[in-house]
Amino acid sequence: NVFNANILLFFLSVQKYSTFRMEYPEWTFNHLAVDHRNGNVYLGAVNRIYKLSPGLDVQVSHQTGPDEDNRNCYPPRIVQPCSEPLTLTNNVNKMLLMDYRENRLLACGSLYQGICKLLRLDDLFKLGEPFHKKEHYLSGVNESGSVFGVIVSYGDASPDKLFVATAVDGRPEYFPTISSRKLTRNSEEDGMFAYVFHDEFVASMIKIPSDTFTVVPDFDIYYIYGFSSGNFVYFLTLQPEMGGGPTTGSSSAGREQVYTSKLVRLCKDDTAFNSYVEVPLGCVKGGVEYRLLQAAYLSKAGTILARSLGIGPDDDILYAVFSKGQKRRPKESSQESALCVFTLKEINERIKDRLQSCYKGEGTLDLAWLKLLTIDDNFCGLDMNAPLGVSEMVRGIPLFSVSNDKMTSVIAYVYKNHSLAFVGTKGGRLKKIRVDGPTYGALQYETIQVADNGPILRDMAFSSDQHFLYVMSESQVSHLEACEQYSSCKECLGSGDPHLQHSLLEAHNVPELSAGVNCTFEDLAEMDGMVEGNRITCSSPAEKEVPRDHQIVQLYLKSKETGLAFANTSFVFYNCSVHKSCLSCVGSPYQCHWCKYRHTCTHDPSSCSFQEGRVKQPEECPQLLPADRILVPVNVVKPITLRAKNLPQPQSGQRGYECVLTIQGVEQRVPALRFNSSSVQCQNTSYSYDGMEMSSLPVDLTVIWNGDFSIDNPAQNKVHLYKCDARRESCGLCLKADPLFGCVWCKGENRCSLKQHCPHPQSMWLEHNGINSKCTHPKITKITPLRGPREGGTLVTIRGENLGLEFSEIKDHVKVADVECIPVPEGYIPAEQIVCEMGKAERSQFAGNVQVCVGECRPEFMAKSSKYYYFVVSTSPNRGPVSGGTIVNITGSNLDAGSNVSIMFKDQKCTYQRRGGQWITCRSHASMQGYGNVSVSVFVDKAHIHKDLKFEYVEDPTITKLEPEWSIFSGNTPVTVTGANLDIIQTPLIRAKYKNLETVNICQVLSPTTMQCMAPELPYSLSRQKEEPERPDEFGFILDNVQSVLALNNTNFIYYPNPVFEPLSVSGVQELKPGSPIILKGRNFLPPAPGGNGKLNYTVLIGDKPCTLTVSDTQLLCESPNLTGRHKVLARVGGIEFSPGVVHITSDSPLSSTAVISIAGAGGLLIFFIVIVLIAYKRKSRESDLTLKRLQMQMDNLESRVALECKEAFAELQTDIHELTSDLDGAGIPFLDYRTYTMRVLFPGIEEHPVLRDLEEQVEKGLKLFGQLINNKVFLLSFIRTLESQRGFSMRDRGNVASLIMTVLQSKLEYATDVLKHLLSDLIDKNLESKNHPKLLLRRTESVAEKMLTNWFTFLLYKFLKECAGEPLFSLFCAIKQQMEKGPIDSITGEARYSLSEDKLIRQQIDYKTLVVNCMHPDNEKSPEVQVKVLNCDTISQVKEKILDAIYKNVPYSHRPKASDMDLEWRQGRVVRVILQDEDVTTKIECDWKRLNMLTHYQVTDNAVVALVPKQVTAYNSVNNSTVSRTSASKYENMIKYTGSPDSLRSRTPMITPDLESGVKVWHLVKNHEHGDQKEGDRGSKMVSEIYLTRLLATKGTLQKFVDDLFETIFSTAHRGSALPLAIKYMFDFLDEQADKHNIHDPHVRHTWKSNCLPLRFWVNVIKNPQFVFDIHKSSITDACLSVVAQTFMDSCSTSEHRLGKDSPSNKLLYAKDIPSYKSWVERYYSDISKMPVISDQDMNAYLAEQSRMHMNEFNTMSSLSEIYSYVGKYTEEIVSALEQDDGARKQRLAYKLEQVVAFMSLES
Repeated sequence: NVFNANILLFFLSVQKYSTFRMEYPEWTFNHLAVDHRNGNVYLGAVNRIYKLSPGLDVQVSHQTGPDEDNRNCYPPRIVQPCSEPLTLTNNVNKMLLMDYRENRLLACGSLYQGICKLLRLDDLFKLGEPFHKKEHYLSGVNESGSVFGVIVSYGDASPDKLFVATAVDGRPEYFPTISSRKLTRNSEEDGMFAYVFHDEFVASMIKIPSDTFTVVPDFDIYYIYGFSSGNFVYFLTLQPEMGGGPTTGSSSAGREQVYTSKLVRLCKDDTAFNSYVEVPLGCVKGGVEYRLLQAAYLSKAGTILARSLGIGPDDDILYAVFSKGQKRRPKESSQESALCVFTLKEINERIKDRLQSCYKGEGTLDLAWLKLLTIDDNFCGLDMNAPLGVSEMVRGIPLFSVSNDKMTSVIAYVYKNHSLAFVGTKGGRLKKIRVDGPTYGALQYETIQVADNGPILRDMAFSSDQHFLYVMSESQVSHLEACEQYSSCKECLGSGDPHLQHSLLEAHNVPELSAGVNCTFEDLAEMDGMVEGNRITCSSPAEKEVPRDHQIVQLYLKSKETGLAFANTSFVFYNCSVHKSCLSCVGSPYQCHWCKYRHTCTHDPSSCSFQEGRVKQPEECPQLLPADRILVPVNVVKPITLRAKNLPQPQSGQRGYECVLTIQGVEQRVPALRFNSSSVQCQNTSYSYDGMEMSSLPVDLTVIWNGDFSIDNPAQNKVHLYKCDARRESCGLCLKADPLFGCVWCKGENRCSLKQHCPHPQSMWLEHNGINSKCTHPKITKITPLRGPREGGTLVTIRGENLGLEFSEIKDHVKVADVECIPVPEGYIPAEQIVCEMGKAERSQFAGNVQVCVGECRPEFMAKSSKYYYFVVSTSPNRGPVSGGTIVNITGSNLDAGSNVSIMFKDQKCTYQRRGGQWITCRSHASMQGYGNVSVSVFVDKAHIHKDLKFEYVEDPTITKLEPEWSIFSGNTPVTVTGANLDIIQTPLIRAKYKNLETVNICQVLSPTTMQCMAPELPYSLSRQKEEPERPDEFGFILDNVQSVLALNNTNFIYYPNPVFEPLSVSGVQELKPGSPIILKGRNFLPPAPGGNGKLNYTVLIGDKPCTLTVSDTQLLCESPNLTGRHKVLARVGGIEFSPGVVHITSDSPLSSTAVISIAGAGGLLIFFIVIVLIAYKRKSRESDLTLKRLQMQMDNLESRVALECKEAFAELQTDIHELTSDLDGAGIPFLDYRTYTMRVLFPGIEEHPVLRDLEEQVEKGLKLFGQLINNKVFLLSFIRTLESQRGFSMRDRGNVASLIMTVLQSKLEYATDVLKHLLSDLIDKNLESKNHPKLLLRRTESVAEKMLTNWFTFLLYKFLKECAGEPLFSLFCAIKQQMEKGPIDSITGEARYSLSEDKLIRQQIDYKTLVVNCMHPDNEKSPEVQVKVLNCDTISQVKEKILDAIYKNVPYSHRPKASDMDLEWRQGRVVRVILQDEDVTTKIECDWKRLNMLTHYQVTDNAVVALVPKQVTAYNSVNNSTVSRTSASKYENMIKYTGSPDSLRSRTPMITPDLESGVKVWHLVKNHEHGDQKEGDRGSKMVSEIYLTRLLATKGTLQKFVDDLFETIFSTAHRGSALPLAIKYMFDFLDEQADKHNIHDPHVRHTWKSNCLPLRFWVNVIKNPQFVFDIHKSSITDACLSVVAQTFMDSCSTSEHRLGKDSPSNKLLYAKDIPSYKSWVERYYSDISKMPVISDQDMNAYLAEQSRMHMNEFNTMSSLSEIYSYVGKYTEEIVSALEQDDGARKQRLAYKLEQVVAFMSLES
């Protein structure tokens, strides 16, 4: 009774409730949560999160949308740009969870693939929003009820985990349907939402297999409710049924999908999800099934209900609302629904039973060895049997059902031992139900209309004290009072107004103030003061009146009565709001605080939006940290990542981050990405600046957020934009640029550029610290100074280009005027300037150019200057005699300036003489200070030229000896002078004085002690007549001003008379015979010097030739030189020169008569001999003329034939290209179907392979088990490695196993790819360990992995071949075939006139002409005749092939009739029909050679009518006028069989088929020269065979366009709108990753790996064998040509240089010029691929799943498994042994499982 009274109260009390509605009606509510600690209500709505008080007053709202998005953008556009169209999209709240431990709210939305915000519960402050990893995207579904999360705590130590379950909306590759995630303490940490466990085999997640969607295309799992209880986490789901009942299947098939409700259970601690179990749920009431789950709620049982259910009052029970049936009909869905209850205990028991039965072997797989396993209540599964399903439905206890207003939500609690359930309905009502259990049923005791319209949503919640209930519909949230005895909410208390500020002033000795007082703040403000006792209160002025951040103001108190100030004091007013940055704000000396989220400075911290927003310390300010130089090349797209601290997370309604760069006054804004509080990145953008004057430009960088909130940049970080080519015109300037710039000198372009912008290969770069790092051709542009002293010490500055990059390169390599110049490190500017110190120069060195070598003195590294460097002396001489008189030369620059010049030697003058621009001379005076250095000063006008010049006075020179002490009157005889200090005199002179006349002569100083002088003459006028010796009055030396040597007292110098010459004859001419001596007569030739030493130096010239002399006192004897004719004689001695006359030297008399006769006789004989020789020469030259003419004719003949050949080739080249391109248009391409194509590549040459046939033996079960093992990665890898290690496992076996495995895994390409990557990784490790060159990797097919790689590309590039590459490949094939058939092709040898292959070229002239034949259609003779071009030299079989090609132009080859099955009939008129054959009775035989019949043989005419008729009996041709006889078969009929077969024509040696009986050899156009029976004359009729090689060029030119088209298609990343296949990008990235892993940075190795992997492994195979792709026939000649193209393709992919010479093979020479450009295509292709965005594993897996789905049942998997199993049979022991040694295999007991398979197979077979 008491309870009924309560109910009555309840009923009365709930009539009033408060409601909160959405601000925008179309933005609906999604989720509701109540904080059980304080009762605050949190609402998740479209575009908003609200925090409400318990009474539903809004406290805070947080904006979450709308924003630009497209659900197909994966990853979302905030991570990388998206090509999909963006629209303004609402953000639906899909999950709202309380994380009490970290005091935060998890709010996950629908924008950007389902990223989550972490908001602080107190104020919805955004703590984090991880979005840049795939784990951060929870679900791309837009429905609010599609995601459910449960947070699980594990005690204090370990962090909480989030179990999250979601619908995937058809995208299982992107989103796991259920997973467990990490919840990090720090909301911005990278590991937030990371999977709890993840390795290559397992992870903490379950994905829906892609195969499921092939069965049920719209399959998904809808999660209704989730909770944790005990050791487990539970989710309640609704999902389509996969079973095979009559109602299953897709809705597209016209049937409705059947759904089932299931409970999913997982262990909390299970990181591998082995404990995943599903149990079907439902309930039945009155025979009606309720199976569609609508809502659920976990509650305690309560005493009364527990007693009824047979459980404890604190046991968990599950309330669930189901609607009727199993089909969801959204429009007219059933209103019938039921409330049921389940005990969690029963559900867990059922699961335990199922686990026990499974592990006891009662399921489908009898695992007897597991029977001993203990399954208790907390058992968490094993990896070999997960996930697990319970097949039998757990039935709930029905409590209450309705038929008209469907129940949509449920919540329950226990009140005074009674269980109460509150149920929401579709009509917006709330039903209150008392639940007493199965015995008593349930009682609905009240219904309230809560929502105006729309259903009650699943989320309902109690207030923290359970007095109130919160109920939510899409448009409103209502707060209902639960029970009357509970009090209502407390009132809120208001707070005081903090804004009014007061100044308080205390004054002493105050006068009478009854009239009042004025407060005056200087000029700012004046107001009344309030007097209270001994206090006066003044209000401070308003903020707007304080203009600066602070101001010191005088406050005066004035009496109103007197108007006088009676007191004053200083006041400091401060205004925080003038600070616009955080650092200046908190750095202010006043009490200023920075509000981070409002971006303002304030004195009142309580005005900040959030507690976090208050900043008082500089280290708490948001700021960028100092960065290394940020370098960005212009016009290159690049992100800029900046380190920072305290970066604010934009809050509700605030905009994100941007970077602002001010470039040359123009502002550029770039979107930025805030990763966390310490990192921000300006997104991928390019920048540029104008002009080339600056090589780099520092640009101001500001990071802003929310439009204009700037982040402080205390380190003044700048972005340095740079251009490699600006101000770096030379190689040296380029290479000395900062290495971080990445500039290289691009040799081909001769400019400085970024590596990626240099179009040439790396060998053509020069880069600092690279392989090539030395600039060639250094250059000197300027030298200063150009003069310097010989003593050295001058610092010479050399400027130029490319002068080395390191000081060490030029250290010992600088010479100036051939003198070593030592470089000074301080003056060295790399590449531009060298400063060196001059060494000492020799006296012989005067000038020379400057020479610099960089590194080594080779010509390309040497520079020479065009200007010379000269040696000068600063003061020359720099010493002189103490007596003075030295002429001193002072050198410098601009010394001719000014007017007055004076020079001082210390205090003495040096007499100025003259000056020029670079010199001044003066004469020194005698020294007053004696010996020693004096300083030299130069004064020009008033300017004093300061230079450290010195002059040294030294002791005067002295003379001690003269040798000889005589001369002749004319002087000029040598005198050797000995003395001391002679070298200090610049111009010493010798003097003589006689009769007051003075003469001087010059001296040359040889050393300080000796000099050589020429004696001065004695005055002639006085001495001419004398014949006696004379002594001079004075004899001495002029040595500057040295007086002591002017006249020597100790010398006896004497002059002797001059020598006197007489004329040679009176006439002046003397006749002489050759060889006769010339005698010159005279006197005084030998002066009478004391001791008889008076020898003079005489010179006598005959003409200009000197003669040898013998001297006596009176004559000179001259040995005349060998001369004839007249010559003047000239004698010289001392200062005298005299000519005594002329000599005439004549030869002897004429010849005698005897001599004349002898000479005449000899002359006659000589003439006779010459005549004989001339006659013989004439005859011989006539003969050689004839031979020459004959040769000339032969050469002309040869030349004209070569010219004709070349002209033909040229004409063909021009016409054929046009004909080919026009002919090929419009022909359909006969692609093979996928299965045939893959079989031809995987198993070449095997037509009917077992994998295409059904299995004969009944070994299905064993093979199924073996299939499971093959699908186990550990087993498969171990199996392959074991096989490869067996010696008997051949290359063919490796290829076969690889192909068989790929046929089995065709339907599981994701798995196949994973296995392939493992095998390749192993192969790379093995390759590098064995020290093989890395370039050899993947070169040959020596492993299973390499063949698997080929097959992988074969599977994945089929679509690309069909849509893109197939067309140019087929065009090339057709072009080759057509071009070959335009000229003769030898039917036997396969040689052709037109060929790309030298081996298959006909090397002789074949005369032929083109005929047109009109052919009747074999299938319909009435249809029009088909015109076919043939050659008159074609064999009959060749004609048949051409006719079939023309008639069945668009029919695949396999569907055409075969030429060998048809006969060719020539119809001449209506009656006569001749059957033409390659051989018949008319075939000619000459010298054992039988020639096949050609059209010329039968004399078939142009426009003849022919027909192909089915072959009946081969006939001998016997042509009658009226009949055609067909008689017995020719014994050469078999000849027809090989004429068209390509396989017999592969060898280079032409095939000769001798007739077995008679030894006859068959030929068509060319006989095999190796048989040696060719006539001698034959060779003469042929040209040199190499002449015909020009035809290769002509053919190449014709086909060039087609080869180019094919290569361009293969080597471009986006050809004609076709995207690059994902497989190529994915595999190339994998190879790059492997190279990085092994530290292989050589680009050649990476290039070679990629070439070996794709072009050489797949494309070469396809190019050489187009029959793998198309239904065509490939002839011998076509095969040879395709091989040349394939070889060119391989060369293009190689990185090595091919050195070609005249002996290189023709196929290499043919494409030599094209290969470099093809190579550049390949390099560009690889480079473009590496720049493309990385393909995520999800994208790749989705693509692979799609490929698997498309080609699901191409091969018979069982047959393939059977073929693979044959290897198991062969190596069973080895494989089992390997499995037992492998840890992973042991854990999974794989060896045991394999033995089971072997046992099954042996039993079944």
